[in-house]
Amino acid sequence: MELKTKSIGHLCSLLTRGPNPIFLLGAGASVTSGIPLADEMVEQIAREEYCIENRYSPEDPRIRRSDWYPWLEKQRWYREERGLAAHYPYVVENILQPRERRRRFFRDTLSTSVPPSSGYERMAELIARKVVRTVLTTNFDTILPEVCRGNPRIHHLDVIQTASDYTKLSTDPADPQIVYLHGSVDHYTDINSIDEIDRPLDEALVSSLVHLLKDHPLIVIGYRGAEPSVMQHLLINHIRKAAGYRRGIYWCVRNDRAEALDSLPQFVHELAGGIQGHFHIVPIVGFDRVMEELWEHVSQEQFEPEVSRVAGGPEKIASQPYDLRNLKEASIDDFEWPLLRTRLVQYCKITKIRIPEERGRAWIIQQICKLDLAAQTKIGEILPTVGGYLLFAQRPQHHIQTAQVIVRLKGPREWLANVLDDMGDDDDIGGEHVERVIEGHLWSQLEAVYEILALVNQPFLLKDEVSKTTYPYPPDALREIVVNALVHRDYEISGPIVIEIEQTCIRVQNPGGLISEVERQVKRTSHGEIAPDTLQTAFENQIKGGIRGIKGYRNAVVADLFYGAGTMEKAGSGLSEVWRSGQENNNEVNFGPDPNNKAFEITLHRRPEVVDEVTRTAAHSNFTRHASNLLEVVALPDVLWHAETNARKPSEILENVGTDWVPPFILYEGKVFSFYDISNPACQLHSQIRVNTIEKVRVEKFIADHGERCFVWLLNECLFRHLKVQGLWIDRYRKRAYFPRTDRDARTIEYQARVRRATRTVVKKKNRYWEHKSFWFRFERFEDTWTLGILPGYVFTTDGKSDLLEGELVNRLSTKREGLDYNNVVHNDLVFWAWVLSDGQHSTFVLNMGSGDAQDSQVSLNENHDGSNEPQILMKAKLSTTVVHNVAAEDVWSAPTEMRNGLWAQQHNVEAEDALHYKHIEELERNRLAQLESEFAGEISQLPEVKDANSN
Repeated sequence: MELKTKSIGHLCSLLTRGPNPIFLLGAGASVTSGIPLADEMVEQIAREEYCIENRYSPEDPRIRRSDWYPWLEKQRWYREERGLAAHYPYVVENILQPRERRRRFFRDTLSTSVPPSSGYERMAELIARKVVRTVLTTNFDTILPEVCRGNPRIHHLDVIQTASDYTKLSTDPADPQIVYLHGSVDHYTDINSIDEIDRPLDEALVSSLVHLLKDHPLIVIGYRGAEPSVMQHLLINHIRKAAGYRRGIYWCVRNDRAEALDSLPQFVHELAGGIQGHFHIVPIVGFDRVMEELWEHVSQEQFEPEVSRVAGGPEKIASQPYDLRNLKEASIDDFEWPLLRTRLVQYCKITKIRIPEERGRAWIIQQICKLDLAAQTKIGEILPTVGGYLLFAQRPQHHIQTAQVIVRLKGPREWLANVLDDMGDDDDIGGEHVERVIEGHLWSQLEAVYEILALVNQPFLLKDEVSKTTYPYPPDALREIVVNALVHRDYEISGPIVIEIEQTCIRVQNPGGLISEVERQVKRTSHGEIAPDTLQTAFENQIKGGIRGIKGYRNAVVADLFYGAGTMEKAGSGLSEVWRSGQENNNEVNFGPDPNNKAFEITLHRRPEVVDEVTRTAAHSNFTRHASNLLEVVALPDVLWHAETNARKPSEILENVGTDWVPPFILYEGKVFSFYDISNPACQLHSQIRVNTIEKVRVEKFIADHGERCFVWLLNECLFRHLKVQGLWIDRYRKRAYFPRTDRDARTIEYQARVRRATRTVVKKKNRYWEHKSFWFRFERFEDTWTLGILPGYVFTTDGKSDLLEGELVNRLSTKREGLDYNNVVHNDLVFWAWVLSDGQHSTFVLNMGSGDAQDSQVSLNENHDGSNEPQILMKAKLSTTVVHNVAAEDVWSAPTEMRNGLWAQQHNVEAEDALHYKHIEELERNRLAQLESEFAGEISQLPEVKDANSN
């Protein structure tokens, strides 16, 4: 049946016009007072049992979900499809035994240090005003009685918890009464296990309650309605005796769940069907808010002063592990929110946390607090923790200066020059030492380090009876040792992680030795005391001897998120896997703490074979490192604004506005389209539209109605603004961008290449014309992902700025110049232009549309991501790279179609069914090249003075 809805106004009228309503409160009413919900109770109980079984202290904050959840999944009574909340009676029955342990657990859990929420304060005021006389609850906490006893206007309160209290229950109480439907924890009468919640309530209690419910409205808040004891044995079975609940049942549902009424428990639908028009759904924001509104209504009618109280959570204490402490001087606005949202979804999928369809600010704030990435203070402020800041702040070094990695390459100049193929035009290796300092959040540090290691770890062909492709170092082992350093280093100790790369080995040293927990495990396994100077040997020997499960987390929050992203595992086997893969690849591996246990060091020695670094024939004929030329669009505005206009050309609008800056827009079919809110009179475009025709449309709907080409047109307008802010000149017709010359001469730019700072000359004087490094760009979509494709090239001008050189000469110059650009040069060009576009950001950047407003490189979270009215387009700052196997083109493309797909997939290490998709992307790349060539070829006319210069 269709469930009818009522507004909160109907609840207000129940308080002042008619018999006093009865309130039924569930667990949801106590959440903001620090009482956990059913699923959180399940987590706490399972975590405690895991700690007991594995000899950990339940108070140890380093035990994370990724530790105890796999244990929970293995229990015979656990069924993943039920969801955590539905397992509440199962964990009570199977874990909280004997009964005394159950009582102790609930007493500890319900004894919260969080002050009662404003909702309970307001309810106590309503009780004091005698507009509420009876409250039923399925909870066990004593928050409401305690708040009532603290109210000087409530002189007496009847609390009914056990059978001996039932005689106090009245249908017309002189004093307020609170009825605990599920009994008392202290009296061992609590109803929690499977058998207990299926059992009917005490008949004497039910009989009294039915008479109450017959003559009073029932308002249900924070109660899901899944227990047979209340729903079936009290409410449904007594519909007739209660006269169909003629005063009405008002079932409150949160606004964010009101659209999913079908997901309410079957008992609720059965009750609604049984009483028909007497059952109503009331959408609410939450318990506290609805009680505030009820109080406001009553206080206005009775002219009483308002009382308020602020509720909040406790601050993190300094004695906690470092990554769990609050950063009071920092803000969650420093977080890179798109990355945060992505990692949270990843984590929830791996750890089986339900993910809502709408993942708005409230859900993300809830999750980051739950995962200790942030914490709520006593005054309600949300502060990042050290762990959260390391993982998601755009530049955590602002407050955690130690969060750095130094990569140091040491060796002969010839070897360095061979490894460092990211030099600029005018660069040279000036010594036997190259160093790069890597900052940003830990995810970007991991990728930056691994990209440098990939330069050193080039595959080669190992010739034998059966030749095979081999890496100098196992790639998985390299990634593991970098992850190990980032996750386990001591961020309170000054000094960075240092990675030294030499011709024969890679050495990683991170501050912080073995934590005391791991040290105890090593000593316990050794069956005796270990001298400090032999701890490294004992630890290494145990790992190499096959002992697994030696683990401990200095930074539990960081380790938990890395596990949830699939970047590491938590079985204590990381170093074992490094050792195993090193053995299989013929690498020697050494690891352990230094003699003072103040640092941890891993050394991975290169395979002993000597590769011909001059020809590298085996490596280059079989493998190539490919750099993608696509920058991913991470986030777009959700909506477009549009309205009709009298203007016929964009230039008319620009002239009429007459300001230096106008929001990016397009004029299409007599309408102005923009990401900016043109309904705002402060918007420069507002004066150029017919205000009564203003509408907004979701982006996907716009694309469906007008096509991708029209949407790309608008994206290009936004990109043009960004390119201009970056100091680039734009050839709008050919979609090319380049730097102009300086006022005096050529232009050089210093930038961060893959390993080190490099210098690049972007404009050169060539006789009587200027040569500019440039790039062609285009937005396009692959399935659900928008990307910005860039392709390096050259532009030739007569003035070093905007006067483009034209003619057949341009075609010859381009062909000649690009003929010298080999793979490494093109890759370096892509890295350079990505650095220019992102303004040197580590991870993501926002297209700066030049409005003059503050444009931060990271994005916060709300409709426009940062709380402003400035729509933002968020882009990835780096291009991805990969190593793939080469084959001759005729070997693949001349084969039959069904063979080609399988062969292509095998050579590119993808599944066969995905081959067509990847081949399609390759073909698009070829088409881009062909299009660029045709564009150059189309510029066929010559300048005489340049012709003469060319002949000379």
